[in-house]
This record gives sequence, C-alpha cells and structure tokens, in this order.
Amino acid sequence: MLKAFLALTLLLDFSPFDEHKLTQYSTLNALLAGVYDGDMTVAELKTRGDFGLGTFNGFDGEMLILDGVVYQIPAEGEASIAGDDVLVPFVTVCNFTPQKQATLAGDYDDEAVKQSIQERMFESTNVFYAIRMEGSFGHVKARSPRKQEKPYPPISEILKTEAIFEFNDVEGTMVGFWCPAYLNGINLGGWHLHFITKDRKQGGHVLSFSIEEVETSVMEMMRFEVLLPREKAFFEANLELDRHQMLHQMEAGEAHTH
Repeated sequence: MLKAFLALTLLLDFSPFDEHKLTQYSTLNALLAGVYDGDMTVAELKTRGDFGLGTFNGFDGEMLILDGVVYQIPAEGEASIAGDDVLVPFVTVCNFTPQKQATLAGDYDDEAVKQSIQERMFESTNVFYAIRMEGSFGHVKARSPRKQEKPYPPISEILKTEAIFEFNDVEGTMVGFWCPAYLNGINLGGWHLHFITKDRKQGGHVLSFSIEEVETSVMEMMRFEVLLPREKAFFEANLELDRHQMLHQMEAGEAHTH
C-alpha cells in the first residue's frame, strides 16, 4: 500500500516542464530559403545551453558548442572560440546531462554506429536526443561553408564552394542531435552531427565517418522550444516551398568542392 501511495505521489508531482529541453533559433527551412542573418548573439545562445550546433551570420563556417564553449569552424584556417557579440542565424542547443552511456569499439561505419545507438540507447524515434561521441575515429569527412556577402546567393551555389575536409585516424568529439521526422523543415529529421578534433583546431559538419573506439553519451529530451528571428528576411521568406531535394544535397555533400 505504501509503495502504491509513493508511486501515485511521484506521478502527481511530475510535470512535463521538468523534462530536458531542446532549444532552437530560427528554422531549417528559413536557412534553406536564404535567411543567413539572425539577431541572436553568442552570449544569448549560451544562456540557453552548453551543447549544440549551428552556423554564423553570412554562413560563416560551422558552429559546435561543447562544454559551454562556442567554436567557429571556418572553411579557411583553424577553428576558434566565437566572441560573445557574434550573431547567429540558426542554432540548436541544450544543457547536456548524459542519461545513457556506452563504449562502441570496432571498425564500424556511420550507418552501423547510428543503428547501434538507436537500438541500444533510444526509447523511441518520436522524441529528441542529444548525442556525444568522444574518442578515436578511423575516418571523418566533414564540410564547412565559406562566408557569404550580400546579396546572398542561394544555398545551392554555396554548396558548390564549401570546403571538404578528410580526417584519418583522428581523435576528437562529435556532438549532435536526433530529431523526429515529423519536424522536417523546422529542423532536420534524423541525425545531425558536427565534429571537432581533440586539439579543437579543425572539424565541420559531418558527412560520413567510421569509428575505432568512442565513448557515447545520450540524453533524451521531451521539450522543444523554437525562437524566431525578428528579421525582415525571415518575415518575407517563402517557407512553404518543398526543399527536400536541397536538404538531401546538403546532407550528402553532393554539390561539391575542394
């Protein structure tokens, strides 16, 4: 009887607002539509979380947030820590608290790794997950866009000039998210990963990878918050177009470069 009472008390005390939360600024479709500028600063986004990924105004490289530090990974040169006054057009962020952990070891490609994580560490593909993988990777293929100047070109043109990086036998960290497919257009349904080397000098948006041995941590999130940019370009963008093919090209790294 006492156990039943305690269980009922815990159930009554539970609130959905106690769940871990994923916060997003702008939408993926807005980025695909050419909204490359936002009004959120790096200082503001750090108040929303310590773990995440995104990009910077003008599509100036890739963003990776790890342990509260916001890294900018440009197409040219080394990664650096972004200043607090730098603006961002799109970011996904959370406060990362691992709930499940596992060591994955062996010569496995990204599809095998993702399948193993989903089967062993996901309760459902209808909710959100933050994923951190740290250790040794056999291979990582990553990309980073080059900074754009106004008038901004369509993203299909940006993909043709992005930098592609190949890393072999490298140590580093991947951070990323799983988002449910029903949110395609708002975010990217499925996997979205960014990588940074152990020395925090190189990395980018992950196109493919294989592992040697990585420590994997996963956090489930049941809350999702979207903040929208108060920007003229966002207000005027056509966000109703189907950009599925464009999204596929982005993720596959098809429109290519050097």
